Amino acid sequence: MNHQQKKIIKLVLPLLVSLVWFGLGRTPVVLAMTPAVEAYPNVKIAAIMVTFSDHPAAPTADDHSGPWTKPYLDGVLFTNPNSMAAYFARESAGAMSVSGDVYDHNGAWYTVDRPIADGDSCNWNTFFPAVMTAADADIDFSRYNAIMIFTPQYTCDSGGLATTYSNVPDTGGQTYHLAIINGTLNTYPHHELGHIIGWGHANSWQCDPPGVLTGTNCRMVEYGDRYGLMGASSRMLSLPAPLKEHLGWLQPSEITTVSASGGYKINMYEQTGTGPKVLKIPQARDPAGNVTSWYYLEYRQPVGFDNVPNKPTLQELGVPNGILVHLGPVTDESMTTTLLDMTPGSSPGGRDIFEPALPTGFAYTDKTAGVGFGAVSRTSTTITIRVKFGAKSLCVRHAPSITTKAIKGSGRPGQQLRYTVTVKNRDVLCGRRSIELRTISKPVGWTTLINKKTAASAVIISGASATFDVRITSSKQAVRKTYNVVLEARHKAAPTIKTRTTLKPAVTR
Repeated sequence: MNHQQKKIIKLVLPLLVSLVWFGLGRTPVVLAMTPAVEAYPNVKIAAIMVTFSDHPAAPTADDHSGPWTKPYLDGVLFTNPNSMAAYFARESAGAMSVSGDVYDHNGAWYTVDRPIADGDSCNWNTFFPAVMTAADADIDFSRYNAIMIFTPQYTCDSGGLATTYSNVPDTGGQTYHLAIINGTLNTYPHHELGHIIGWGHANSWQCDPPGVLTGTNCRMVEYGDRYGLMGASSRMLSLPAPLKEHLGWLQPSEITTVSASGGYKINMYEQTGTGPKVLKIPQARDPAGNVTSWYYLEYRQPVGFDNVPNKPTLQELGVPNGILVHLGPVTDESMTTTLLDMTPGSSPGGRDIFEPALPTGFAYTDKTAGVGFGAVSRTSTTITIRVKFGAKSLCVRHAPSITTKAIKGSGRPGQQLRYTVTVKNRDVLCGRRSIELRTISKPVGWTTLINKKTAASAVIISGASATFDVRITSSKQAVRKTYNVVLEARHKAAPTIKTRTTLKPAVTR
């Protein structure tokens, strides 16, 4: 199955060579691309502010909806610390530059006749020439290799599109990259610029539980990667590793290509420097044994462009606690990526892909590829991932460990004493397990309560711990000495996997 499949439709138009649509909530279409004026790696943009005669716009500034002032657009595109230019400079590690100028008409928007529409579809063949004619006197298009048109009203069937266009004035019929930003900013300009330099949409592959790659009701969701600029995200999140590798934006030292079983440590994805921050694992091979598809593993943290202001949203649930997994790359004329949902069924109501990361302590096994992986442990800046080839399962069970702390370890006869008992699930990549703490032996006439019960259990992820409150009440007839209370922690589903510890409460007179 081709997880990078995209819908391609070829059209022949006198002025338009290709269109790449970005319209949230609509079915996107990618049309066949043809050569244009080279833009990458130094993109020089003529940004044109255009409105319509039947809905004239007054320049105002707003983060989400037009119209916008010329200085405001200039900041968003080129000059602000978090501008589109700054984003691509940071994500490319300086390999790509974005610059340009914003054009209006003497402090107002250029005004053209509203495009002829058929239903909600615009006639771009009349719109583009009208824009170029209106702005021709003010712009020397030969200074640019890309054009962005900003309209204040949502007028047609997309919030943005990228295309190539050949009827630019005074350029001798040269074909230009062109993008339309229609009624809303957010990250639409950044997204369309991604199309201009050759990227397709960031998709997701989703299956009903328990499938990840195969299973019930598997489907490709276009725009489904909410952790990529080319997906359905309204923020400048870091680009997925396959895109960065495709354009050489990752140094060889930043990618660890796995060919043998073992433990591998990578840094958080947003960290600067040349240390390893992507794990690349073979996912599929051709009959000759050549790798045709890869797993790309990233450890994302709320740092840099991935920092989410205010409170986390559904997009952030679980992601900093595990690894994002993409499939790719498929090298063609439009580079695409696919995010895998590593926790199918985790969120109801169509929000499952909002929790795509494989959590620390859980393992994933691709039986067809004969490989499995999972995050064993993590810190705020690094994560350790175990990879095993030919493995049916990476899960290794161990007896839990117990540590104790006396809050009140001695007292008079009949007094209640108190301890905290921490139980660690020492399994490796076994996911969640229910572990029970119970009393094995105690002096006659004594009582023990664990979380106010005779025994208590907790569901603990591999490598994680849970703390129990243990209350011990001695007999009123107890004499002055130290006593033994034996506790046992065991896997409820496998009672033979267990550990015991002895508390030593003291009775004083």
